[in-house]
Amino acid sequence: MLHLEDAVQRLTRAKRVVYLCGAGLSVASGIRAYRSGPNAVWGEYVLEWGTRAKFLEDPGAWWRTFWLGAHGELLRQDGIASNAGHRALARLVRRGLDDLVVTQNIDGLHRAAAHPEAQLIEIHGRHDRFICAADGGCPGIDEPVSQVDLTDVRPGHFPHCPKCSAPLRPLVLLFDEYYDGHEAYQAHRARRALNDADVVVFVGTSFSVGITSTAVRAAEVSGAALINVNLEPAPFPGVLQLTGSAEAVLPELARRVVG
Repeated sequence: MLHLEDAVQRLTRAKRVVYLCGAGLSVASGIRAYRSGPNAVWGEYVLEWGTRAKFLEDPGAWWRTFWLGAHGELLRQDGIASNAGHRALARLVRRGLDDLVVTQNIDGLHRAAAHPEAQLIEIHGRHDRFICAADGGCPGIDEPVSQVDLTDVRPGHFPHCPKCSAPLRPLVLLFDEYYDGHEAYQAHRARRALNDADVVVFVGTSFSVGITSTAVRAAEVSGAALINVNLEPAPFPGVLQLTGSAEAVLPELARRVVG
């Protein structure tokens, strides 16, 4: 594979590696990509659905039409399993205690692959945690719950906060929100790690979200090497490109770096 040996050498020499993951990592597990592919989420649901403003406009419609419609595979009774890419990434990040995975994915598959919790930042949140959508004051904003009833969502009938009865929403970053909007996103820790990284490995991301821009800017300042594991090349120069799917490339990378 072109550039694979260069990537292995850079990872082996690095003191801190940050792996920045996007939806492409989970496609092999049956999770829909957001921006690319024949059934991409944003090809079916316009971006305005993924906003807090749209949620507050009609929580019942938002839950039923957007959340269950776009993320229903996460709720399947037989579950969604991690794939070879997730498992290889878990092996790679254990290489050094300072290495870190920053994932945009909300599907929980890093944890399912036995990824070390201390070396994982789910910067866009989790599909299985829910918080109060009130503007402030309710402890339910900072105390997520893990169980909600989504079997009968309809107009006027949707999950409510157990503490104040306001609408309950998933603990995920929406388009009209900021990374610093909830401490669960660990945005400050992610930025600090990117600033300190020797190597940043992009995995299955379209480079269309804020955290990827942050990573590129940080590398421009620090001189960190950039590696892209993806079917498509990065949209800017100076990146070591490992062309291929995450579930194919990462296991080979792990075999050579970790053994």
